[in-house]
Amino acid sequence: MNRQSLQADDQSGGRDGRRRGRAPSGGFSSGRGSWFGLRPATLLALVGIAALLVPLSALSQPADSTSEGGKLAQLRKQFGLSQANLGDVDPTSETIRLATLGLKNVAVTLLWDRANHYKKVEDWTNLSAALEQMTKLQPNFYSVWDFQAHNLSYNISVEFDDYHDRYAWVMKGIEFLRQGISYNQREPRLQGRMGWFIGQKIGRADEKVQYRRLFKADDDFHERDRPGRTLPERDNWLVGNEKYHAGQQLADSGAPLKTTALIFHSEPMMTMINYARALEDDGVFGSAARAGWEKAGKEMRDFAVREIPTTWDVPIRLGLREEELSRASRINEELEKLLPGQFKAMEEKLQAALPQELKDATAVPPMDRNDAQQRAAYAAQELTRVSWPMVARESPADVGDKARALARQWLEANETAEIINRYREIVNFDFWRACCESEVTEPALRAREAAWSAAKEFGNARLQPAKKLYEDAFAAWREVLDASTILRNDTITNEDINDLIVSYRKVLEQLDEPFPKPFVLQDVVDRSLPLAPPSMPPGMSGAPDTNPNTPPINTPRPTGPTRDPEVPPDARPPGP
Repeated sequence: MNRQSLQADDQSGGRDGRRRGRAPSGGFSSGRGSWFGLRPATLLALVGIAALLVPLSALSQPADSTSEGGKLAQLRKQFGLSQANLGDVDPTSETIRLATLGLKNVAVTLLWDRANHYKKVEDWTNLSAALEQMTKLQPNFYSVWDFQAHNLSYNISVEFDDYHDRYAWVMKGIEFLRQGISYNQREPRLQGRMGWFIGQKIGRADEKVQYRRLFKADDDFHERDRPGRTLPERDNWLVGNEKYHAGQQLADSGAPLKTTALIFHSEPMMTMINYARALEDDGVFGSAARAGWEKAGKEMRDFAVREIPTTWDVPIRLGLREEELSRASRINEELEKLLPGQFKAMEEKLQAALPQELKDATAVPPMDRNDAQQRAAYAAQELTRVSWPMVARESPADVGDKARALARQWLEANETAEIINRYREIVNFDFWRACCESEVTEPALRAREAAWSAAKEFGNARLQPAKKLYEDAFAAWREVLDASTILRNDTITNEDINDLIVSYRKVLEQLDEPFPKPFVLQDVVDRSLPLAPPSMPPGMSGAPDTNPNTPPINTPRPTGPTRDPEVPPDARPPGP
């Protein structure tokens, strides 16, 4: 090969390299300014990424014993978002989450499906393993602990026949919640759920007698939960109350309460009420029962003065409704003295301005109004509604400022009382307060004990003692109802007493004795009777027809044979 051919090859290779965009020799090209085949935009992006690594490294620097770390570590510490702030740090959990390479959510979804499958095929060993893996991947997700604990205690436990096995799975769910609490020490809801399971599942189940006995004897649980707990303190309702108080302490310390505060803070009161009732169901009366109801009363009073947030952004206390109404009444008297007769005058003015058709509708008695008259009467009521702010706006100039200020206070007091009343109705506060106040009295304690003893005697076929005890219970209940308007008018209380009356009737039937007249609780019996159907004009559906040969209006004439409707023989509850 001669020198001319080598030069020709070099020139040809150079031309081919330039044609392909590559440098013929070395790292740089003089054609388009690329470096190792990279375009300038790519080079700039790489340089920017490298430059950003420096501030990112400074921001994400972890904290240690000598340094607070970077900005992210400081923010996690400030807002309590680091794993050390949330709860125990589990190296296994951290390793598993890193091993998923960003696919943690996919893995959790697969584990949820697998857990449901193992539950359906009753593979309890693999179910427990799947739940363990799930909690390792999502240790700070509340729903994992709540849902799967409910699954263990409620759904899986019923699959077993022996109540000992069922109790063991109930406790598995409770221990599952304890594990969740260790990873989420700033989550009040988990404490509340543990209190609910211990109280409601053990104390309300069909096997509650056996469950409560097993729970008291469960040394392993109580030693893990609170060493040194005495046998009387091992009642499931008392332990549940402890858990609710632990949740309340977390919420009071600033931990976010991501549930309805009203319901959450009512649970300590309810657990103590259930504790007192459980004592009476077990046949424990006298001073012990009174002490139980006194504890319930204390919880009720604490709940009444606790500040509850509302959807109106106005915190309330359930026990202050009467005080707000009293304040509104005092302000009303001051306004009446300041603007004498003006409130009544405005009412009369608005009523006089009503259209005649609205006046005619209000003149009809409420029970006799048709639909149109009901709507007209309601419209008239709204048009003639008067409040003190309306009156204050038309007050004389010399007292206008004072009248408007008092009117604002009057309106605030009434609105606050109304908000408190609505929240009271949600938790049935008035009824439970009346219970706590009445159940500690001597008549209520006698009524409960006599009714419990009467049921025992009736079950043992001792009819005469049962009859006497039922009558003693009714006499005591008469005293309780006379002392409490709320209990006297409460439907559930009347139903409970009526159950005793039904048992009393059975005793009298076996003794072949008549029901006593007058009966000491005749008002309770009367309220249990069905109401008579309301009278309706002839021709309307359901109304008696004055002409028996004419079918009701809008009812086709029957074309086939007819017969009287069948009425069950015992459609009406037995009366005296």
